[in-house]
Amino acid sequence: MQIKILLLMGCCLISSSILSQEIGKVTTGNHSVSLLKSNNSYICMYSDINSESAKTIDKSFYFPNKETIYNIIMYGFENKNNRQIFVQTNESTIIKFEYKRIKGQLLLRINHNNLENNVIGSSTYLTKKQIKKLFGREINFG
Repeated sequence: MQIKILLLMGCCLISSSILSQEIGKVTTGNHSVSLLKSNNSYICMYSDINSESAKTIDKSFYFPNKETIYNIIMYGFENKNNRQIFVQTNESTIIKFEYKRIKGQLLLRINHNNLENNVIGSSTYLTKKQIKKLFGREINFG
């Protein structure tokens, strides 16, 4: 039975990698956030901080334009105070970018609410540098 499950999981991973391209991934403790490109849209996949299974990517939302979302997120880091920015990505999905200063550093938590199927989730807090890495903007030397 375990072999069948592992084979099924392997097939799912292979098919998802064929259908989508990973732009970036960030891991903080037991939680992670990934950004994928699939056809003409982008998918943000994350492990919900409120989930019992932290190592599982269990929530996701789609948006059509990577540059627009990236610019909105980076704009939020320009203000040094706590703030919230709301973005409606489609008819039923609302994303709240929640900026909070913790131990002197401004961090971002992504809150996702899908009104159609009642999915609600929150990412772990991310730094500005981690957001750049997630969106493929970090340059690695060596």
